[in-house]
Amino acid sequence: MSLTPELIHWLQEKEAAAWLPGLTASPPDDAALLATLLHLRKHVAPHKAAALVTQARLRYQARKKFGAQAATLFFTATHLQQASPPAVARHIANRYTKHPIVADLGCGMGADSLALAARTEQILAIDQDPLAVSLTQANARASHLHHRIHPIQADILQPAWHTDTAWADPGRRQQDSRRIFHPQALQPPLAALLKLQNSSIPHMGIKLMPGLPHQHIPPQAETEWISLNGQLKEAVLWLGNLAQHPGQRRATLLPAGLSLYAHHAPAVVRAPGSHLYEPDPAIIRAGAVSDLAQHLGLWQLDEQIAYLSGAQIAASPWARTWRILEHFPFDLKHLNRRLRALGAQVEAVKKRGSPIQPEPFRKRLYRRKQGRSVVVILTRVHDRAWMLITERE
Repeated sequence: MSLTPELIHWLQEKEAAAWLPGLTASPPDDAALLATLLHLRKHVAPHKAAALVTQARLRYQARKKFGAQAATLFFTATHLQQASPPAVARHIANRYTKHPIVADLGCGMGADSLALAARTEQILAIDQDPLAVSLTQANARASHLHHRIHPIQADILQPAWHTDTAWADPGRRQQDSRRIFHPQALQPPLAALLKLQNSSIPHMGIKLMPGLPHQHIPPQAETEWISLNGQLKEAVLWLGNLAQHPGQRRATLLPAGLSLYAHHAPAVVRAPGSHLYEPDPAIIRAGAVSDLAQHLGLWQLDEQIAYLSGAQIAASPWARTWRILEHFPFDLKHLNRRLRALGAQVEAVKKRGSPIQPEPFRKRLYRRKQGRSVVVILTRVHDRAWMLITERE
């Protein structure tokens, strides 16, 4: 069933309100789906019954991203996938507090518009897709922010509005829902958004894929990689007066609200110590691994590998930590002998800088039921293939 602007409008009316809250509180699973639809069809048209059930199930899925707020919002599967989590959207919106009017270019379901409306006075929520405009309008009303959010159906590259500040969220999925990984394949492409910024909207933030290649970053932009609960969510280009440090790269850790800029501090390279540290992915993408090492008093195992080590525990939200039990050059037979001696149960195999596939390799390792839980890490030390037997700290 395809959601339409007409169905979104109906879902906000009294007839739908008699059913939607109950379905949202307890959406039918696959086994109960047919019976639920048949029951609803006794009271509403079949396409409306399908819309009710679809919306209830999407709200259930959205709880992981939106929490309790999901129970009142409206979604499609694609818009839910692309929407920023509220914690990320709020962090983004904080940059706009000094701008009274902000255009949300490519508003989608309006998640960013909602966050922006809590920080600034007026939001022009612009999207060429009439379905997205209807979703944003519905979610603005559901969040009691419709007096600040003004949905407009328009081509975001042909501005017929007047504001010098914008947040741009280009489409990052193809029509078959596959992810787009190249910034020039976005809808609209990054080059078109940069041209718009240069010609008519000087103060702009642009949301991009977290794997943004550094060669596509314009020199005047501040680039921020944002991680939430250890998962890299997005990269953002900040331009104009939204760039706090033009030309620099920044890693941000949420919900802690910590930031670290890449200053390319000289890296100390040394053999493993007592603990191994895996930097947060935002640190890695920002190129700030050596800066984190200096910040925490650690060193790198190899100049090209994003693993750090230290002589003692240095607990930090910026990195996951393992205690190193043993380490040695790559040797499968020796590894299995040491695992047997430790009475180890290999919980997982991790790698960085190794061509070996972890899961097939794990099947070749000694395993003992209910043994000492360890993690085997395959990496490089001073450009040599290396193995570490570790425990989670």
